Amino acid sequence: MGNARPPDLKKRKRFRRKRIRQAGEPTAMDLIEEGVHLLRRTSLLAWGVYLCAMAGFIVGFLFFWTEMATSGLAGQVLAPASLGMAGLFLGLKFAQVHFCKGLREALHTEKEAPWGLRVWLRVLRQQTFWQATGLILLPINMALTIPFAWSVAFYQNLYAADPAKEDADVQVFETNWRLARIWHEQNWMLISLLTLVFCLAWLNWLTVLMAVPYLLKTLLGIETVFSRAGVSLLNSTSLFACVLLSYAVTDPLVKASYLLRRHYSEARTTGADIDLQLKHCLSRYRTAGGLSLLLLSLLLAGVGQELSAEQTMQSSGAPVVQSEGGVTVAAGELDRQIDSVLQRREFVWRFPREDTADVEAELGWLTSFFDRLERMQEKFERWLEQLFNEDEKTKKTSEPFDWDNFASLGSVLSYVLIGVFVLVVLYFAVRAIRMYQPLDDVEGALDAGANAVPDLNADDVTADMLPRNEWVELAQQLIAKGEFRLALRAYFLAQLSAFAMEGLVVIRKAKSNREYARELSTRAHGRENLLQLYRSEMRLFESIWYGGRPSGPDEVQQMEAYLTAQGVLS
Repeated sequence: MGNARPPDLKKRKRFRRKRIRQAGEPTAMDLIEEGVHLLRRTSLLAWGVYLCAMAGFIVGFLFFWTEMATSGLAGQVLAPASLGMAGLFLGLKFAQVHFCKGLREALHTEKEAPWGLRVWLRVLRQQTFWQATGLILLPINMALTIPFAWSVAFYQNLYAADPAKEDADVQVFETNWRLARIWHEQNWMLISLLTLVFCLAWLNWLTVLMAVPYLLKTLLGIETVFSRAGVSLLNSTSLFACVLLSYAVTDPLVKASYLLRRHYSEARTTGADIDLQLKHCLSRYRTAGGLSLLLLSLLLAGVGQELSAEQTMQSSGAPVVQSEGGVTVAAGELDRQIDSVLQRREFVWRFPREDTADVEAELGWLTSFFDRLERMQEKFERWLEQLFNEDEKTKKTSEPFDWDNFASLGSVLSYVLIGVFVLVVLYFAVRAIRMYQPLDDVEGALDAGANAVPDLNADDVTADMLPRNEWVELAQQLIAKGEFRLALRAYFLAQLSAFAMEGLVVIRKAKSNREYARELSTRAHGRENLLQLYRSEMRLFESIWYGGRPSGPDEVQQMEAYLTAQGVLS
């Protein structure tokens, strides 16, 4: 026992739980891939109706959000705005049902019968009742966790169901609920992948919102409100707009994936998938019938070549098979043709299922990523054993170096970069939330400080403490008292407040007057007179406030002339 060596980690078996798939069950990744191809075949009419309804819903929801969050008249417009949002919501549901009709037509490659008024009324009744309950039940089931996947599949099945079938409401509920509860593990995997797609779309829209204004400013010199906002751009309205745009991008894929899921689940008892494959085969055969003459001519032209090839094969000793019609075919070519034909879907479904193929089909990018991590962990453990074991050190020199680490290093680095990007976005989002101040607190602070007059002798006085007109009134009061030095400072702060209201400068305590001048030089394009007047005001104010120049009515009149030219004084 003392000479026993530790087990070789390289030969250690990794026990993995084998997933048992039911008959006819596609994987979640298969549904998404087929959904993407199905969206590409959907008609332009279905896309046009869907996008128009989605655009109206997004614009209306954003207006409703901003009005309810910031407007002082929110209480007065609440009832009509809510009624309008309900109308936009129902319009979106109609468009989504119509879009699923286009998906079914693309799937079955045939047009459905036009819907009459009776069918549209049935759609209105079902969608108005069931989708309204989803707004309440889905958040509750998300908290309960277990029934959440069933609820999502149930409400998506309501879109995918054909309303032209005259079924009772109870039968519609039972059918959709029964189809929602099958393939539970696949349903959770599908929700996870679609959620990942939604998060990536949200990050992309947020990146566009943050990067495009700065690209316009850097490359084209176009200054916008968004480029001036800075971190304040990450407010609740912007984040919610990114959520709505991400919903608009991912919702068609969700509809296509769950429509295919319903199709395959119904096909277990109806054989709809086999019928669909037969239709595709017949369509291909009809198309091939038009090329029969061309193929026949090519075959006749190639008879001489086949005879020469036969002589070559016989002389080379290759095995030859002769059919009843007298046509001679090489055995290897015959085997390849048989294998290619047997790989077709119309023949493969008769074969028994191979477990290894199912396991390999389930290995997606996420599973392969964890497999790479396991292999790297094994290599690290082996390195530790070689470090502290003399026997392993001697074996290390004889074993060739494994370069697989470098092949997987690029994938690992890509995931690390994605994680770093997500952390950066979260960091700026947290900063924006901390900087955000509720409207009630702002109004309370303004009411509390309405009667407070800033001490102009203090060093921490900033221009954003009072609006421009109140600084002007304070300066005129100080002039009446004969305090010309303080009046000049009030006038200068009124000028900075006017610049801040126009978005030309951002008031900060740590900034100097010359830093404000640099801001004006970069933001006030085409207004050279404005910058020259500000520098004249700055020299006059600093010579009196910081220097030994006396202040009097002449200096006040000179400052008022500058402010009049700037438009601060009328």
